[in-house]
Amino acid sequence: MRTAVLLFVLFSCAGRSGAEINAVIRTMAARPGLESAQWGVSVKDAATGAEVAAYNPGKNLVPASILKIFVTAAAFDRLGPGYRVKTGVYYDGRIADGVLNGNLYIVGGGDPSLGSQLVKDARSTEETFRLWAEAVKAKGIKAIKGAVAADETLFDAAQPGSWSWEDIGNYYAAAASALTINDNLYKLYFRPAAAAGGATEVLRTEPLLPGLKFENYVVTGPKDSGDNSYIYAFPGQNTAVLRGSVPAGPDEFAVKGALPDPALFAAQSFSVYLASAGVSTSKAPFKGAAPSGRRLVAEMEGAPLENIVRVTNKRSFNLYAELLLRQLAAARDLKGTEENGLKVLKEFLVSLGVPVAEMKLEDAAGLSKNDMVQAENFTDLLCAVSKKKYYEAFRDTLVFPSDPEASGHVRRMGRDTYLAEGLRIKSGSLPGVRSYTGYLRTKKGRTLAFTFIINNYSVEPAELDRVHEALLMELADNY
Repeated sequence: MRTAVLLFVLFSCAGRSGAEINAVIRTMAARPGLESAQWGVSVKDAATGAEVAAYNPGKNLVPASILKIFVTAAAFDRLGPGYRVKTGVYYDGRIADGVLNGNLYIVGGGDPSLGSQLVKDARSTEETFRLWAEAVKAKGIKAIKGAVAADETLFDAAQPGSWSWEDIGNYYAAAASALTINDNLYKLYFRPAAAAGGATEVLRTEPLLPGLKFENYVVTGPKDSGDNSYIYAFPGQNTAVLRGSVPAGPDEFAVKGALPDPALFAAQSFSVYLASAGVSTSKAPFKGAAPSGRRLVAEMEGAPLENIVRVTNKRSFNLYAELLLRQLAAARDLKGTEENGLKVLKEFLVSLGVPVAEMKLEDAAGLSKNDMVQAENFTDLLCAVSKKKYYEAFRDTLVFPSDPEASGHVRRMGRDTYLAEGLRIKSGSLPGVRSYTGYLRTKKGRTLAFTFIINNYSVEPAELDRVHEALLMELADNY
């Protein structure tokens, strides 16, 4: 009922001035469930930069996943939509009588699309390995007196220390290795009990991870209760603790985890593939830097950056945001670390007139609750991007109502309204955080850049979506 009254108030404001729209926002902010929250609103005319509506636009707030807008815009600007990352296979030592007396090295360039099942035009892991194996054989190599090695030294793969422990080990917090493969994830299959409360059984992983062991405390939840399980693990560890619940009903239920060591997994998997293709190795796969005198076997380009950014923004894929951040640093001949990437990112923001003095960034994905950004920072960035030659391509990486490429609640926003035509949006959510940013084409043909960030609310998240949808409709109707 309270939401219905609010919508009536908003939609009865046709033709109001900017000051009157701000008054409506203040009324919204005073309602139960929002009155004790921190809410930042910034709306500007993208063409002129003129302020249309504002409510605490300069308040420092936790942004959640809308933070990805920063790094994806920077990637478009600094690298270009057509940029492709290369992965190389090299060897050292000598080839004699069909035997390589040395090692093969897979040298990662930080390609998010390597073996990806999400990125358009990405080669599958199977196809990638086939091409690499053919190139190995073309060099006359029939056996390797050595090993397949993984070189991920271009990047520092460590996750930010401020990421939550319950996130580490799950697919959405995967380590950003320079040798990323298969989206750095695996599927873990459970057999639920027949009734809620019963124990579950771990069946298998896909792909097979023979060295990974599980302590399983996951129980069976009610039917249709969904995935409420967590994988507690740390990169490089071979034991994961499983807690939470999976629903009763299906014979099998799969959840997604983060590969403990993506680079080593790539080397191990390719070593197995080579053996099946008739090329044996004498030593176990390992991780290490390829020597300076290495010689090329094959080099493969990944999918265009534009396709990677589409997944990053539409599916809010944390791994890709972190990889893009490190790629920004590597493109400047810097070590691909979080710190260097954030330095380059802030330089980009400053170049567009976005102030960074009070900005605190711990990551590029927005998974950290230590990130602090102002709503106006996002709006100013979007206004600046709207004047760039890549604007249309970047705008198309954002979600539209009922977008088939997107995931999450934001697909439902405005799908049965005018917003279905004029809205392009990126959303974010963490416990106690809801955020939205993007572009809105109004009924009068203007393009608005908007950002809404709310922290520490006490209403249901779905109600917040309705509130913000109503505000977007108000703007679409009257500006």
